[in-house]
Amino acid sequence: MNSCVQEGGGGARDATQHEIRFHGRGGQGTVSAAALLALAAFEDDYESQAFPKFGSERRGAPVEAYVRISHVPIRAHNQVYTPDAVVIQDSTLLRSEPVLQGLKIRGLIVLNSERQPDGFNDDHSDFRWLCLPASRIAEKYLGRPLPNTVLLGALAAGSGWVSLSALEQAVTSHLAKKGEDMVKVNIEALREGYRFASQGEEVAS
Repeated sequence: MNSCVQEGGGGARDATQHEIRFHGRGGQGTVSAAALLALAAFEDDYESQAFPKFGSERRGAPVEAYVRISHVPIRAHNQVYTPDAVVIQDSTLLRSEPVLQGLKIRGLIVLNSERQPDGFNDDHSDFRWLCLPASRIAEKYLGRPLPNTVLLGALAAGSGWVSLSALEQAVTSHLAKKGEDMVKVNIEALREGYRFASQGEEVAS
């Protein structure tokens, strides 16, 4: 059973703008995840934008990317400082980077982790945590611990802001040049993340 899902599920589609901040390390597909989410939002008839925070391009260095989705025109083009959700692709960033800074009350944390880290429940009880072993799931389907599509599936299930079908279409379009097999395994990883977040099921090793 998923020990870290706390009051998951949520936002109905409306005219509210949703801001999402992605945190990861170089090589984990953080920027690609943001682009896929924005593309999926567009497929779902939202206005959307996605862009990275430019910094060190060194593999393993902290990386940030931002997404805004809205049914009304998006006027802001700055970094996301007060997100409605954060997606954390590497749990060690919780200890080394201000990944929860500015997160709104009742904001959603989608974390690549088997469980919620010790000491964060009491200090961050105003947030909703959704933890899942995204690297392990990715290893199962992709053959390597690349967690981005798994976490996107979990975000879709936990927020309700974009549909699974739109994410599947975004993955198909984005990875089409890499062949059908690559598209297929990434969609399977996406769906597994969605199922895990929806049902809190353990994923077989």
